[in-house]
Amino acid sequence: MERPLAQDLRALLKIITDQGGTFLVLGRTDVGKSTLIQNLVRLVTARGQAVAVLDADLGQSTYGLPTTLTLVHFSPEIEPPAPEFVARVFVGATSPVGHLLQMLVGCRRLLDRAQQLGVRSIFIDTTGLVEGPLAIEFKLQKIDLLQPTHLLALARAAELDPIVRACVRREDLQIHRLPVAAAARERSAEERRANRQDKYRRYFTGLVRHRFQLDRLGVWGRLPQRPTETLAGLLVGLNDAQGFCLGVGLLQDYTQNLVEVLTPLLPVEKVRLLRFGTVALDARGNERFFSSREW
Repeated sequence: MERPLAQDLRALLKIITDQGGTFLVLGRTDVGKSTLIQNLVRLVTARGQAVAVLDADLGQSTYGLPTTLTLVHFSPEIEPPAPEFVARVFVGATSPVGHLLQMLVGCRRLLDRAQQLGVRSIFIDTTGLVEGPLAIEFKLQKIDLLQPTHLLALARAAELDPIVRACVRREDLQIHRLPVAAAARERSAEERRANRQDKYRRYFTGLVRHRFQLDRLGVWGRLPQRPTETLAGLLVGLNDAQGFCLGVGLLQDYTQNLVEVLTPLLPVEKVRLLRFGTVALDARGNERFFSSREW
């Protein structure tokens, strides 16, 4: 049974079902961005419309593995709504900082894929990086690149004002300020780490060892310039010939001509490009971070 909708959410739902469009959800960490999208997916599919979700929250992904951007599709024929995987881009980090260009390009490529699905509405989840000069510029560039038709702004105070003020004069963008749900609570850094760790553990099961000859495939980005023994467990994106991520591996060995990983991905025949991340995992899923400037 559907609960009565708040007036602002009811008005937004009417816009989505009547007009459709691309809806970018903006807000700092733990204001309920992902929950809002999940609720909208449920309500829109219940009204007979398919939707797509571009999950661009690297560190707290709802539909994908941390360090990746993920596109999923929801059909109105499946109840309750279940995500159907469409495509993934490996960024290799849990924060956009140091990876802004990869984030922007990955989001644009996945949005292009979403627009080919024939859905009326696309929802874009984003990271909580919204405050400070770097964050503001990054979000404005993302809006300019992705060209959403609607901006859904969730804020507890005035933290989104610099971004919203910059967008308010755009004729191609409708802005909707939405209240933060009372149930939304701020999680500690440890809780967020534990959430990522759980996702890593669930993904990296049934691992198979694969060796990739570097003279038979390409490396997208730079090669690590560190001793091999310090790179154990480094996340490696296993990409197809178009640069989309087929799966993720854990680096085991690395020489001038060979990359060896453990991965649940089977088969691996379509892997054509490797991309080295900047996060390594130990046997328990604990993260170790490298600076992208190191290679």
